[in-house]
Amino acid sequence: MHPILKTLSTIALATSVLAAPAMADPVYMIAQIQIEDHEAFFNEYGAAAGPIVIGNGGRVLVASPAVDTLEGGWPGNWTVVIEFPSEEAAMQGWYNSDAYQEAIDLRVANTSLNNMVLAPAFVPPAE
Repeated sequence: MHPILKTLSTIALATSVLAAPAMADPVYMIAQIQIEDHEAFFNEYGAAAGPIVIGNGGRVLVASPAVDTLEGGWPGNWTVVIEFPSEEAAMQGWYNSDAYQEAIDLRVANTSLNNMVLAPAFVPPAE
């Protein structure tokens, strides 16, 4: 198995096993990135960021170069969707943590596009 796929498989398995089964107020980090050096990106950034995501209850739902663009443009060569149990886990535990702030440099060093958003789960309107 290619080392990149092995790393992704390990992260996906760990997040599915370690994440809480039910999330009261989940949020989703959605990213479009253009990876320029796949090997360095996954070996350096993936190794640094993966444990931080997992440690904060994150579950990798999508991490793929393959997407079908239905309308408009979808820049980048990699799409990622990570579910976090709460906005606090995503923002304080993961994104704003000192450890992840150091990992950002590894991501930026190996990419040329970094579109990232955090969005809450859909909640149907009360009737």
